[in-house]
Amino acid sequence: MEDALDILTVSDMAVDVILDTETWPHFGQAEVLIRDYAIEVGGSANIFASQFRKLGGKVGVVGKVGADAAGEFVVDKLAKIGVDLRWVARDDRLKTGMSTHINLSHDRGIMTYLGSIDAVGPDDLFDLPLASFRHWHVASYFLLQRMRLHWPAWLEKLRQAKKTISLDPNWDPDGKWTSVRELLPQVDVFLPNAAEAMAISGERSARAAGRALSRICPLVVIKCGKDGAVAFRQGERLDPMMQAATRSKIADTTGAGDSFDAGFLRAWLLGQSIERCLELGVHCGSTSLSALGGIEAQYSGVVA
Repeated sequence: MEDALDILTVSDMAVDVILDTETWPHFGQAEVLIRDYAIEVGGSANIFASQFRKLGGKVGVVGKVGADAAGEFVVDKLAKIGVDLRWVARDDRLKTGMSTHINLSHDRGIMTYLGSIDAVGPDDLFDLPLASFRHWHVASYFLLQRMRLHWPAWLEKLRQAKKTISLDPNWDPDGKWTSVRELLPQVDVFLPNAAEAMAISGERSARAAGRALSRICPLVVIKCGKDGAVAFRQGERLDPMMQAATRSKIADTTGAGDSFDAGFLRAWLLGQSIERCLELGVHCGSTSLSALGGIEAQYSGVVA
């Protein structure tokens, strides 16, 4: 186990195209000039893995990309960061996934082509050598549709092998929020944001959602944007609530929650206090806001 990865995760392989603008597009063939743009590695799991690696952790992804320029871009950049890609395959039947983010000052819209984002299925997981990793992270639960029916069996296999498990649901594009709640008894750390926690729990506040969900899952950590993050265990809030750093300018919020997850889990897997886990998570999430894209401004500092 000495050479085992700290974390392995299924990647929603994609490229992000971020358009920074002062106005929404005008249709009718009207052209609008924008302030800036970036083409960056996308996918929640990739952004998570990038931040975890920059903190000194060993992390790998399971995924597929198309045999195209976008796929080459993602793989090359992750390789340079040091993410383990031995379980990433190129498939000439696929187009690499892509999300276009239209960023306004206080809002954004996202349009996504799934492609390779939802390319991993159960056959890609069940033969993985379990000795090759210690912890399993589920990212983009609602976008990984091919895995939806198979997560219970896979997580049960991991639990029998004494692996720890974390889950970040991300947003449900269909707005149904089904089935994720049933997985929570198999999960060690649940990492929704406030809106996701309320939608999944049916509660009307983040605090009530945290209390309800932590009666099902041992540790629930809710990301509250500019207000930081808070953790719950056995129906009770764990103090303190960690406040986010104040920033005069936020360039882009893409992937901030995934960077938070990486920071929190890096400290958690090292056995550090919940306060320290929240502190590192909030620091990573806040730092990532200062540049377009999810990985360019991530915090780099080995945590041991």
